[in-house]
Formats: sequence, C-alpha cells, structure tokens
Amino acid sequence: MALGTGAYNGLATVDVWTLLVGQSPTFAATAESTDLLAAVAVGVMGMPAWVVFLLTGILLLHVCRKRARRRVFRSNFS
Repeated sequence: MALGTGAYNGLATVDVWTLLVGQSPTFAATAESTDLLAAVAVGVMGMPAWVVFLLTGILLLHVCRKRARRRVFRSNFS
C-alpha cells in the first residue's frame, strides 16, 4: 500500500497500525476507556502517520537524552 506505483495520497496512522498489527484499533469498544480517551484516539488515528511518528520521535529524543552530570562542590570545612 505504501510502496504502490499509484499517486501519493499519504498514509493515515490507522493504516500503518492496521499494516503492523493486522486489525483496526477499537478504542471505543473497551469498557475501561472513557469517551474523552476514545475521542483523542480517533483524532490521533486520523492524523497523517508522519506527524505521529515525528512527535513520538521528538518525545523519545527528549526523554532518553544523555544528561550532563552536575558537579557538587564541597567545602573543605566540615
């Protein structure tokens, strides 16, 4: 689907999810999900896949970055 020879229409996140998992996501069908969570999930799944992967990548880069060690200066007087 993504590598077809037709015109480029872009992929929605739900299309990538379906290709990877094998079935469409069903967020509203579970009993523990709220209406707000289901609405957000439907919104995210409708976005272009590159936007979701870009935001996820930036979030992972920020969370998993190597942080500089802070130096603690101790006084000689104890």
